[in-house]
Amino acid sequence: MFLKKLFKKIKGRELPASFIEEIMAGMTPIPSGSFLMGSNEGEDDERPIHNVLIDHFLLGKVAVTQGEWYIVMGTRPWEGLKYVRNLDRCPAVNINWYDARAYIEELNKSAKLTGKKFRLPTEAEWEYACRAGASNAFAHGVLKFNLTGYAWYYDNAFKKNELYAHEVGARKPNKWGLYDMQGNVYEWCSDWYRRNYYSKSPIDNPPGSLYGDYKVVRGGDWAHTDYFLRIACRGHHSPHHKDAYVGFRLAMAAHHHDNTDPNAANNTEETDANR
Repeated sequence: MFLKKLFKKIKGRELPASFIEEIMAGMTPIPSGSFLMGSNEGEDDERPIHNVLIDHFLLGKVAVTQGEWYIVMGTRPWEGLKYVRNLDRCPAVNINWYDARAYIEELNKSAKLTGKKFRLPTEAEWEYACRAGASNAFAHGVLKFNLTGYAWYYDNAFKKNELYAHEVGARKPNKWGLYDMQGNVYEWCSDWYRRNYYSKSPIDNPPGSLYGDYKVVRGGDWAHTDYFLRIACRGHHSPHHKDAYVGFRLAMAAHHHDNTDPNAANNTEETDANR
C-alpha cells in the first residue's frame, strides 16, 4: 500500500530524495581485493582460472524488487506471466537487459544531484561479491549441503511445486551481507558474453567483451539444480530476452569521481557491432 501511494505522488516527477536514500541504504560496500575467477571443475567457458583485481564498489543487498520497479517505471511487466508471484518484495522479472538499463537511467536522473550513479555490476564484480572471500563452489562451502539455507533452487522451490521466485532476503546472506546471489533469479551483468573471454581477460577490473550477441547472467534460479548455482557458473541470454527467471541488482562505484559505466560503453559497442 505504501508503494502504491508513493508512486501516485511521484508519477511524472523526479523520484523523491527519500526513495533514493532508501535504495542507497540497501547497498552494501564491497571491499577492494583480488581473487581467483573461474573454475576447473565446470564448463569450458569457466576456464582458465585467472587472477582478478577489483576496486571497492557498492552492490545491492538484494535484487531489485517488483515494488521498487513499479515506483520507478510505473509498469508491472511480470503481470499475467506464468511462474510469477506478484508481491512487492519478490524480484522484478520479465525484464530484459535494456529494460534494466532503462530503470537505472531513471534512477540516475533523480540521483544526479548527489553525484550517485547506479549501474549493473560487471561479471567479475558479481563473482567477486558472490564469493565474499570463498574459493569453493558455493559461498557457504564446497558441497551443496545446507544450500537450501542460502538459496531458492530446484530442491526447495521447483521440487516443492513452488514454481516462482520467492521474496528477496528470505534465505541467509553470504559473508558480505548479500542475499540470493545464488538461486531465486538469474541476474543481468553489464558484460557481453564471450566463451573464451577468460583467456584474454585483463587483471584489473575486467569490463567484459566490448561486443557480442549475448549478455551475461549469473547466479542460477529457483528452477535449476545446484550445478547451475555454482559461483563460477556462467549463463548468457540475448539482451532482448525476458522471462520469469531473470532479474537484476544494482551496483555503484564507491567514489563519486569514478564515473566509469561499463554498461554504457558496452551498449555503444553493441550498437555498432550488430548493425
